[in-house]
Amino acid sequence: MKIWFVMSFVFLVMFSLFQPVEAAGTELMNSFSFRMTLVENGTEYQWEYDSPNAYEFEYGERVIKGEEAKKKVEEMFRILKLTEEEKVETLVKRVKDANHPSLERLDIRYMNADGKLYTWVWQNNQ
Repeated sequence: MKIWFVMSFVFLVMFSLFQPVEAAGTELMNSFSFRMTLVENGTEYQWEYDSPNAYEFEYGERVIKGEEAKKKVEEMFRILKLTEEEKVETLVKRVKDANHPSLERLDIRYMNADGKLYTWVWQNNQ
């Protein structure tokens, strides 16, 4: 009986330690909705995600959906490293450093799994 108890405990510990590693896109999938719009050099870009599996990326007049859009949205989400407490200035710097140095406007709307909406808006005043 004691051996059975010890073996059960060992298996429990092993299974709790060896959880699969989550990919960077997992945080996005734990959210309910993500929308980001930016304007650079007069061109508007949009990244959109709606739970459970709707992805869309737009730039100018072009709209991309499906797997390619999913990659674009997850890439931007990784760049942002978005947290609910994040400062808009930090997000602007990350976007500029990544691939939009001439950023004119940024608008991010994020709804977490609890339905709480977070909004960040920035406009270049120069």
